[in-house]
Amino acid sequence: MTERWFDDAELTRLSEPTMNLVVTAIDEGRLDEARELAERMKSEWGMLHDLLVEMVAGLVTYVHSREGDDGVARAWEECFERSWRPHVEKIARLDRRRVVELLAATWRAHSTSGVGAFPGRFSINEDDEKITFRMHPCGSGQRLVLKGRYDGERAFGRTDEAHDWTYGRTKFPLYCTHCLFMNELLPLRWIGSVLYPSDPPNDFERDPCVWYWYKDPVTERPDPPPAGC
Repeated sequence: MTERWFDDAELTRLSEPTMNLVVTAIDEGRLDEARELAERMKSEWGMLHDLLVEMVAGLVTYVHSREGDDGVARAWEECFERSWRPHVEKIARLDRRRVVELLAATWRAHSTSGVGAFPGRFSINEDDEKITFRMHPCGSGQRLVLKGRYDGERAFGRTDEAHDWTYGRTKFPLYCTHCLFMNELLPLRWIGSVLYPSDPPNDFERDPCVWYWYKDPVTERPDPPPAGC
C-alpha cells in the first residue's frame, strides 16, 4: 500500500492531548469546537477507565480461581504495599479539609463525567463529625454488577466465604474487596487509623455505596448506618 492516510499536521493533532486542544480552542474563541472536544474527552477517559476496571476484576478473578479467598487477600496486600502505602502515608500528613477536595476529585474521575452504561455519579453531605460521599452508583465496582459482569459465561468472581474484608458477607464481588484493604485494614496497620470507612450497597441494584471521611482520625471502623442509608 503506497497511499498515505494522514499528513504530518493530522498526525500531530492526533497525538496532542485533548485538553490542550480544548484550551487552545477556547483561547482562540472557537467555543463550539472546544465544547465538541470536551465531550470527546469524556468518552476517551470513560473507555479507558472501564477497560482498566474490567482488567483488575479479571485479574483478581484469576487469582481467586487458583488460590481462593486467601490468595485474593494475599494479592491485595502485596499489591497495595507497593502501590498504595506511599499515598496513604502522604494523605495522613495532609490537612483533613484538603483531603475532602482531593477525594471529590477522585470520585469525579471515577464517575467518568457520567458516560457509559449506568453512569457513575455521587453526592456529598457534611455533618459535625464527617463528610459523607454517596455513590449513585459507584463508577467502578457497582457498575460491574449493574452491567451484569458477575453473570454469564465470562462472569467475574465472588468470594467463597465471609471475611472482615468482605464486610462480613459471603459471595461478595471480588473487585469490591479492594476497598476494605485500601482504605481500612491496611491503613490501620500502616498509620494507625482508617482512611475512608465505607458501607457497600445492601442491594447493589438499588442502594448507594457510601464512603466517609472523618474530621478527626478514627482508629477503628465506625458502626455502619441503618440498612439502606
